[in-house]
Amino acid sequence: MTQEQCESAAKALRESGFSAYHVQGAPDDHGVWLESVWNDAMQESFSFRIHDEEIVWWSTLPPLKTQTKDK
Repeated sequence: MTQEQCESAAKALRESGFSAYHVQGAPDDHGVWLESVWNDAMQESFSFRIHDEEIVWWSTLPPLKTQTKDK
């Protein structure tokens, strides 16, 4: 993953209401971290790093403002 992909994915997730941010573990290790994801069954929140495939998908979304159109 590139830093740009991760920053774009984190921005798209934040625009969608998630608490997400770009993380860098090593110089060539970029990722996206989600905070406080609620699990109803366990009545607890979790934080975790999302998979590369999810980063690619989220990073390709246009900004939320361009996805909605006034009718």
